Amino acid sequence: MERQVNRLFLFFAVLFIALIAQLTYVQVYAAPTLRVHAANTRALDAEMRVQRGLIVSADGVVLAENHKDGPYYLRDYPHPELAAPWLGYADLRYGRAGVERVYNAELSGETGVLAVRNFLDKITGRPQRGADLQVTIDTRVQEAAVSGLGDQVGAVVALDPRTGKVLALASSPRYDPNTVADDWKALAQHPGRPLVDRGVQGLYPPGSTFKAIVAAGALQEGTVTPETTFVDVGFWVAGGYRVNNYGGKVYGKHTFTQAFAESINTTFAKVGVELGADRLSHYAEAFGFNARPPWPLGGAKSFFPPAGAMDTAHVAQASIGQGKVLATPLEMALVAAGIANGGVVMEPTVVEEWRDYRQTVVGRPEPKVWLTPITPQTAATERGLMIEVVNEGTGTKAALPSVQVAGKTGTAEVDSGAPHAWFIGFAPADHPEVAVAVLVEHGGTGGSVAAPIARAVIAAALGR
Repeated sequence: MERQVNRLFLFFAVLFIALIAQLTYVQVYAAPTLRVHAANTRALDAEMRVQRGLIVSADGVVLAENHKDGPYYLRDYPHPELAAPWLGYADLRYGRAGVERVYNAELSGETGVLAVRNFLDKITGRPQRGADLQVTIDTRVQEAAVSGLGDQVGAVVALDPRTGKVLALASSPRYDPNTVADDWKALAQHPGRPLVDRGVQGLYPPGSTFKAIVAAGALQEGTVTPETTFVDVGFWVAGGYRVNNYGGKVYGKHTFTQAFAESINTTFAKVGVELGADRLSHYAEAFGFNARPPWPLGGAKSFFPPAGAMDTAHVAQASIGQGKVLATPLEMALVAAGIANGGVVMEPTVVEEWRDYRQTVVGRPEPKVWLTPITPQTAATERGLMIEVVNEGTGTKAALPSVQVAGKTGTAEVDSGAPHAWFIGFAPADHPEVAVAVLVEHGGTGGSVAAPIARAVIAAALGR
């Protein structure tokens, strides 16, 4: 009898321990995920009763505020043309997206000292309030990016290469975060996918902008110098794959500097093949390909094929940014930023700081190094090559009269339609303050379509 009682006691003890473990998991470990889950309408209902913090731009423009509707605080977005989709939305029916989702704990006052204060306010019946969020986006730069894209499908990313702070993140087509609930069905069925942030989620062949990575690897390895000479006859065959220059041009004898400035495909295919699949793959990954960037809002990984899966033909294709190579505009902006910042790629950030209702700073992310793909000497040499692109090569439409711009154009061929137009660059070339990537889907040539947009964005960032 005593043995049976002991067994029964042990059985219930195990059940009790399992119950404690499950409650601990749900209430502690899984709580953050469950709290923001789209199906958790109870949590969303509770949060909508809290006065959500404001979202303010780097230059002091309010991008998200509240109005009271019954027991709920509902979101208003005074500048919807500048906001979506990076800012996102906070909607009672469709949940949250973008900054509103990722920084929900701060905005709803559920983190740190704000959580304690709001708990006390709830007990005493006083209004609860979240933290105000100041983002790194500068509305003047953002407006230049949005205006530059216009109705064209594409994306613009601008950031400070010294810190990684994103100054502009534009994606087109956009949506109005004020009317997400009314427009949801149309947005979900729209062929242009306006809910997708092309700047961080769109994957595209980078075309000749990838030559910035090939050049960095070749210069670092000593495969070439700016003065190394080549002879072009208009095409080059590598492993059975014929590489042609854009527009069928023939350049004859030229230096590597000229090859970069004029974006000569045959020369870069030769350089890439000489580097080889292993080293080419190494430098692509050193700049961030095949890794998810530490971007707090999430996004896609840029892709470079495994070295073991590439023969000579594939290497030649990849060396001009074609074949299976795919990149996000954010990734290519980080490539430009790394070269601008002496070979150091900083982690991209979107939040400057958050403050309580007294405007006391309660949190501020610190700049962090993400990658160091090349040496300062290699970065300085490549900076000179990129200056030539803007001064004498394919990127002259990115030039500004009062500041030296450095850049690289790209015209990425696709299976159907006009090529994608690219431009990456930075300025001032000697002491860079802004790096930019522009992508226009089926826009044509990067020098004629993307470079002027980059010019306007750089001018806005520098106050020119």
